[in-house]
Amino acid sequence: MDLMKEFLAWLAVPTLLTLTTKPWESLGAKYGLLLLPLLFVVFLLAYWLRLLLGEGPGEGGAGRATLTDAVNELAESVERSWGDEVGSRQLGLTGREIIKFVWRPAEEGVASRAAQEDVAEAELAGVEDLVEEFLKISSRRLVIMGPPGIGKTSLALLLTVGLVRKRRAEGTGFVPVKLSVAGWDPEREDLLSWMEGQLVQQFSFLKSAKYERDMPRRLLETKHVLPVLDGLDEMRVNGVDTQRQAFEEINRVIDSLCGIVVTCRDVEYRRGVHSAGLIRAASVVRLQRLRLDDVIDYLRRNTEGGERWERLFAGLRAAPDSPLARALDTPLMVSLLRDVYKRPSTRPTELLDRDRFPTEDALRRHLAGALVGVKFPLLGRRPRRGEWDGADARRWLAFLAAGMQDREMTDIAWWRLPELGGGRYRFFAGALAAVITGATAWLTAWGVARMLWGWGWGMAVAFSAAAVFGIPMGIRAAHNLPTPSEMQFTGRKRLSVMVQGGLFAALVGGLCGFLAGGFGRAAAVGAIIAVPVSLAYAGAQPDTTVRAATPRTLFRRDAMVVGIFSTAYGASSALAGGLLVGPVFGAALGVCCALCGGLLYGLPWWFALGSKHSSGLVASAHLWLFALLQALRGKCPWPWRLMAFLEEARNRDVLRQVGPVYQFRHAYLREVLAESAS
Repeated sequence: MDLMKEFLAWLAVPTLLTLTTKPWESLGAKYGLLLLPLLFVVFLLAYWLRLLLGEGPGEGGAGRATLTDAVNELAESVERSWGDEVGSRQLGLTGREIIKFVWRPAEEGVASRAAQEDVAEAELAGVEDLVEEFLKISSRRLVIMGPPGIGKTSLALLLTVGLVRKRRAEGTGFVPVKLSVAGWDPEREDLLSWMEGQLVQQFSFLKSAKYERDMPRRLLETKHVLPVLDGLDEMRVNGVDTQRQAFEEINRVIDSLCGIVVTCRDVEYRRGVHSAGLIRAASVVRLQRLRLDDVIDYLRRNTEGGERWERLFAGLRAAPDSPLARALDTPLMVSLLRDVYKRPSTRPTELLDRDRFPTEDALRRHLAGALVGVKFPLLGRRPRRGEWDGADARRWLAFLAAGMQDREMTDIAWWRLPELGGGRYRFFAGALAAVITGATAWLTAWGVARMLWGWGWGMAVAFSAAAVFGIPMGIRAAHNLPTPSEMQFTGRKRLSVMVQGGLFAALVGGLCGFLAGGFGRAAAVGAIIAVPVSLAYAGAQPDTTVRAATPRTLFRRDAMVVGIFSTAYGASSALAGGLLVGPVFGAALGVCCALCGGLLYGLPWWFALGSKHSSGLVASAHLWLFALLQALRGKCPWPWRLMAFLEEARNRDVLRQVGPVYQFRHAYLREVLAESAS
């Protein structure tokens, strides 16, 4: 019975291929001399059409939605995404939920006297107080200074949420957008272009066809977006010259914006002012260190187990100049204390032991170092299925932190994580891409050349093709880390992209069919390949969902592209190979083409979608290979668990999410973990 089923299956394959392709073979045999030139002309017309209409990725036609629509959708997305992040960071929005901030006008030398008239010392007991104080500034230009851990980022986040909620309630006004400035390099990119790219990266719906292609820039230039530039001191390229260029660039474009908010550490801001001058008309405030009474009041409201905490409070009041009291003068350390000693079994009074914790630095390192163990406890002998063991989590996070420190990375962008693998990883990435491409080229060339010139020449041609195509792709993959594909597959069709992607693949397949069997086979093979591939490219559309991009969203979208194109190239190539050579050859060719079409960016992507700078492995393939290599060394979760672990670390408040990337909760935590890795 099994033999009969196998025989019928093998008999059905060539029968199905014959029935499917017979009309195309007849058409090709009759009109072959006219068919191929006609296809080539259609291909060129489609390419020119895309250039004329600007119909590339993220480029629409006439732009059916208005600027007002874009502003409203942006406000909705900002409120939803950053509102969720406020909850994730346990910040809250009321005086009971957040610690009381105090700011004062900065000292002379960092702001003009006229600008400082709009700010005064203020106690900020909630978001409403913060918004009210900001709106007193007539220029809408504010710089928030302070030492590390003082709460500058938290204040910027709360201000963003407060302003966007006010805007949504009133229906008019600007939309605040919080941007992490750590990745901006003013030597390579002007500020407006960088902010435009950040808007596109965080809010991918702005690239949809319903908007004009310059909509992100228009939002900035029409003064509908208030940029909140967080972490000017954390820019990737350090040095006086870079600080000078950053300040000069801000001053160059500041008049074209509706306002600006900047956060920066004291030392770096003064350095920038010294080298480039003041930020024009910007009011500058300095966050003050927390008062002991405010710290105790906050902890009393936000902790459980009053007796053990009251003993700690009594010790703090008895020694207000102790190392512990001085260490708890920033919101970062207070939040770490709250989290580390949250469980009833812990004893916060141990921090009063001066023999064990003689200095402020010892206390700060203890709190930062203990956080991961509290958030990810050891599981011991308990079942580990679906759980995260604390020892694993600390080892993985320490490896990540150490790699970021070495490369001066502040963002955990998953598509950049392979950089942490160094030269060893680049070798494996190049080798994988070369093997996949070479195997596909080898099989294709061997299948055609063997029929034309026999086994000997077939092998020679096959190995030559493998080298010609495999080596360049391997080199590109070793040196290129593409950004995630921001496509989704919808019912909306884009004719030029569909024609270009499908016809490029069809011409390659048709050439093989022509060499193997004349114009008839050329038409048949070209049709088999063109139909599924063109449908895949027809569905490749920018994401129009009104939402801020998240790391997991980008990963799922990139993986979807891999799956769709693997299926399209694999199925069509398997059918074509079965028609030309046989079922076994077709199956082998289908597997190779599925890997090649799904995991690699090549010429079809360049012609159809303009991705000429993205050749090599796709972003999700890079991540999987990197995670696999590091997991074998115990440095990383297995590839299928890596994104889930990063999201879990964010949910447990070890990492935080900033648009499409993660960051460590604070740079100090990253530094402590990096030291533990060494």
